[in-house]
Amino acid sequence: MKHLILQFLMMVAVGTLIGWFTNYLAIKLLFRPYKEMNFFFFKIQGLIPKRRDEISENIADVVERELISVDDIENKLKEVEFDDGMIEKVLDKLVEEKLKKSILEKNPLLKMIINDSMVDKIKKYFKNMILENKDEILSEMIKIGKEKIDFKEIILEKMKNFSLEEIEKIILSISKNELKHIEIIGGVLGGLIAVFQFLFMVLLKQI
Repeated sequence: MKHLILQFLMMVAVGTLIGWFTNYLAIKLLFRPYKEMNFFFFKIQGLIPKRRDEISENIADVVERELISVDDIENKLKEVEFDDGMIEKVLDKLVEEKLKKSILEKNPLLKMIINDSMVDKIKKYFKNMILENKDEILSEMIKIGKEKIDFKEIILEKMKNFSLEEIEKIILSISKNELKHIEIIGGVLGGLIAVFQFLFMVLLKQI
């Protein structure tokens, strides 16, 4: 009986270890090896490194189609109310930086013509022009954005700049707990299979 219990414990321990290690190895093979390696008659490379371009393409498609697009930005911009205060802040910054610091400093003679009162008049003129034509300005900006902005290209470019090590760290940081649960489940299933194997073996001996 003692021998039978020892055999049962050994089988469960080995089954648990094999189940855990199998899932652990499968998770590792998602990322490693980064570069293709030859082992006699077969080649091996991590799933993500091997299919990096295809995965990046699919992610970019999903992000552009399901998460964010130029149309989404257009809809949000249309909801924004461009009030006097917002335009005033923008013009203040532009006039201060461009007119006073750049143009007037480079052309001292203009300071004799363009004083603070003139600057205020320039700001007021532009503010009124923007407010009167804000819908047309916004539509034109959106039109240019649709022609020039390619979210898919931007995403693909960003993903290409990530090293495989960085991609692995990002995925592991997001799904660390879930992957650890997969390893544990592998061990549990391995142990349960070993229990059934033991019971089946004992049953066969009884026949």
